[in-house]
Amino acid sequence: MNALAQSPWFWFPLIAVLGVVYFLPTIIGSIRNVEGLGWLVLFNVFFPGVGFLAGLILAFGLPRREPPAAYPPAVYYPPQGGQPYYPPPPGQPW
Repeated sequence: MNALAQSPWFWFPLIAVLGVVYFLPTIIGSIRNVEGLGWLVLFNVFFPGVGFLAGLILAFGLPRREPPAAYPPAVYYPPQGGQPYYPPPPGQPW
């Protein structure tokens, strides 16, 4: 048993797993793409114990960020009523 306690093959994975469990509210909040992710991270880091439970509540309770609105492409009509002109997408030459 003493050899296991002194082995780095035991301690490095144990510390990594405990770190993932500690930051689980932050990971869940970033996957859910919540609005107050910065507050969630601060709460999780600066209040150990209580911050973990409150962080889990915040991770599941905060509203998700809405994706930006997608607008249809603009159509320009020439003054004489000719064919409509569709500008190229951004980043492509005229």
